[in-house]
Amino acid sequence: MLNTYVVEGGVGKCTTFSALIPKLKEKGDVQIYTPYIGCFASNPDVKLVLEQTLHLTDPRIMASNNIFYCEPYKSNFQFGKQHIIESYCEHHGVEYTPSMVPKIYTDHHKDSVKEWLTKNEIGKYIMIQFSGGQPQAGFNPGNQYTNINPNRNYQPYLAQQVVNMLREEYPDTTIINCVLPNEPHYNGTIRCDLHWTHLHEMLKDAEGFVAIDSCLQHFSPSAKKAGVVIWGSTRWTQFGYSHNKNLQFHMGNEWDESKYNDGDPRNNMVEPKLILDSYRNFGKLKPVACATK
Repeated sequence: MLNTYVVEGGVGKCTTFSALIPKLKEKGDVQIYTPYIGCFASNPDVKLVLEQTLHLTDPRIMASNNIFYCEPYKSNFQFGKQHIIESYCEHHGVEYTPSMVPKIYTDHHKDSVKEWLTKNEIGKYIMIQFSGGQPQAGFNPGNQYTNINPNRNYQPYLAQQVVNMLREEYPDTTIINCVLPNEPHYNGTIRCDLHWTHLHEMLKDAEGFVAIDSCLQHFSPSAKKAGVVIWGSTRWTQFGYSHNKNLQFHMGNEWDESKYNDGDPRNNMVEPKLILDSYRNFGKLKPVACATK
C-alpha cells in the first residue's frame, strides 16, 4: 500500500504534520508532496518526498493507492478546541495522544552548523525569534515584509529590552537572531543567515530560546529544547507544547479561553522582565515535550 499525503502550509504546519508519520507508516508506505521538503527529508518512515512544484500527475504520485489531502484551518480546528496535531489525526483516521510531537531530521547539517558557529566565534548561545509569518519557500531578501497575521510578532521596542536583559544576565552567551533579512534586527545579537533547516539543528545545542509562535517553537519538541514562547493572536492550546513556558498578556499559567480575543493587540505585550524571569527559572525542570491543553 502506497499513500501520498499532500501537506501544505508553512514550515510550522508541515513540521507539526511530521508527528503523524510513525502512525501513518502503519497504514502503508508514506510519500509526502509538500512545499517544505526539509520537514520530511531523511525521515526513515517516509519513502519519498516530492516538491510541490511538480504536477500531481507525476508518475510517482499516480503510482499511489491513495492521495490524501486536508486543511485543518478549514475544519473543526476553527472551533479553537483542538491542537493542530489532533486535527491532522482526525482527518487521517489516526488515534491522537498528546505525546505525539513533531520529528524532523537534520543531522546532516551538523557540520555546517558547527562551521558557522566557529566562524562567528560562538560558544554558548541563546536563540531568539520575535517576528515571522513569511513564507520561506521562494523568499527573496529584497521582498517587502508581509505577514497575514502580524499580531503574532513581539514589539521590537520590547524585544530589544529582552535582548539587553539576556545579555546582562548571560554575558558569556551569544544571542542569535533567527529572522529573515527583511525582519527586525537587534543590537547585541548576531543574525543567523543559514537555511531554516539549519536552525533546527542549531537549536539542539542551544542553551535555550525565546520566541513567538513561529519556527523555533515548532522545532522545539523535535530538537528536544525548551524555551519561552510569547503568544499573540494564536492559542498555545492549538500550536504550543508543554515543555515550553508559554506566556500571554491576559493569561496565567493555564489557558483561559474567556480572556482570549485574537484581535486584541495587548495579547503579546508581555513584560520583558517576566520573559527573563521565566527563562531563568523554567530551564531546570526539563519536562518531556507534549502538546499543550
